[in-house]
Amino acid sequence: MELSANGQITDSLPCLADQNGGGDDLGVLGEVHNIVLPPIPCSFPWRNHPDYKALTEMSDAWVLAHFTNMPGADGRPSSFAADHMIKSAFHMQATLPYADGISERMPPIIKMMDWYFMIDNILDDPSEMGADPERADKVVDSVLTVFRDTYIHPSPSPNPLVRILTDTAAEWWAEMCQGMPPKQKARLSKAFCDYLEANRTQVPYRNSRQLPDLETYFQVREDSIGWWPCAVLIEHSQGFELDDEALSHPLMIELQKNTVQHIFMTNDITSFKKEYMQGDFCNIVSLLYFRKLYDPKRDPNGPAPTLQGAVSEAIEMIREKDENCVRLMEQIRNCKELISKPGVEQYLEGLGLWISGTVYWHLVSGRYGICATTNLHEVPPDMLASQHLNIDVNKQAARTLPNRVMMAAT
Repeated sequence: MELSANGQITDSLPCLADQNGGGDDLGVLGEVHNIVLPPIPCSFPWRNHPDYKALTEMSDAWVLAHFTNMPGADGRPSSFAADHMIKSAFHMQATLPYADGISERMPPIIKMMDWYFMIDNILDDPSEMGADPERADKVVDSVLTVFRDTYIHPSPSPNPLVRILTDTAAEWWAEMCQGMPPKQKARLSKAFCDYLEANRTQVPYRNSRQLPDLETYFQVREDSIGWWPCAVLIEHSQGFELDDEALSHPLMIELQKNTVQHIFMTNDITSFKKEYMQGDFCNIVSLLYFRKLYDPKRDPNGPAPTLQGAVSEAIEMIREKDENCVRLMEQIRNCKELISKPGVEQYLEGLGLWISGTVYWHLVSGRYGICATTNLHEVPPDMLASQHLNIDVNKQAARTLPNRVMMAAT
């Protein structure tokens, strides 16, 4: 017996390794290869930044200058080569959500997004630091100095990986903060710190091969997805600042919450196969599936849960968030005291672009094996079509299944 994250006692649960059957076409592993991703609910139109081509060239040059021959966690080549970063077009996760951004403010935002995916890979991938709390702590503690204004140039870390991640963060952070209002910078700094601490929290789950309960997962994932700094940058990219009253309004808080949940669940369902094939289970699909599979109240004579069923359940959860965002935006636009405030209408447009831009990028990027276009730079994806997850990473890691799920009290 042990305590769950919310203090509830849970039983240790059996490992499912035997259910994989030892063959690639059997059990959970076989299901993974056959998953079909239904259309992701999204009610918001997408746009790309008018300077997209120039920003693409800038991004590619910066990645090649800083991340070529990137060292891995153990001194070996990193799983994140510069050419892979370029092919994955991480900068589009900035040019689409910030389609209305002031051109002069876009370069540091592009650099930040490229960097985001680098550190995300390092802290997510169990073969890097995603299952090693001690090494992950060193990365987090070093990068935190940038956002707490205690950074020393260059980073004194003896680890080349930590030095590169810290020094590149310091570069775009200094550029980004030029002329930023103090209160906005403080919000941005706190959001980055919360992101790093949330990723630190996720590492022990991977290390122990246990999944949190659903409520705890949502709480952690809302920060670990890294969207809250990006929310502040909706304002900065367009040169406005929401006042405290607008930011603290219940309708705005609820809208932000539904937006970030839509975004992280979109990421979860599209990245599920990639993460599963790396032995990573901190994902809404894994959590929905294994909590049903391990449920001691499940009828053994009833139909067994499936991964495809978990994907469908997650899609319906995203649909609910999408509908909530539409409803909340309408309520805000009908609230005269709120919509009349400077920047609120621009902010609502920015939230919609973040939702649609996230769906768009996940479908066209090669990172998750979907590639729903013949040319990600010229041909938009069919966002209403079902997709296959065509990725094959580490079959050996895929045989390592979570050994317990923390069940919330009922």
